[in-house]
Amino acid sequence: MNTRTAACAALLALTATLTACSSGDDANADPAACKSAMRKQLQDAIDAGASATPGTRPTECDGINNKTLEKYAGQLMADQVGDALNSALPSPTDTTVAGVSPECRAWIEQELRSTGGGINATEGYKVCGSLPEDELNQAIEDVTNSLLTATPTP
Repeated sequence: MNTRTAACAALLALTATLTACSSGDDANADPAACKSAMRKQLQDAIDAGASATPGTRPTECDGINNKTLEKYAGQLMADQVGDALNSALPSPTDTTVAGVSPECRAWIEQELRSTGGGINATEGYKVCGSLPEDELNQAIEDVTNSLLTATPTP
């Protein structure tokens, strides 16, 4: 579903919840229940998409003033927009440049710093997985260059 259409429909549904009058916060009102009911109403509107109907003020919100409801609506929309953006972005991975994991880079650095006289490629495949040889060589070169250009700590 088009995120923009769903967001508009959801905003319409939430806005409609604010049209009922309320003079102020009632001591018996339950803000958590109100926000939960608004969240459900928002999700229902998103699920319905363009065919969503305007919502009504949830009974759980009786006794809560319009200013508070507007604040809740804003928070819920911000959460929803953030979730929509996060789901549209590629997932972060545990790898860095060239698909080489931080563990692999740490192993390369350890091998380069050791006095053993080189890198044990067999051990490298255990740590770095089945990286193609050219990617492993590039990672070794990258780590070597970063070690050579690193500022020594006193």
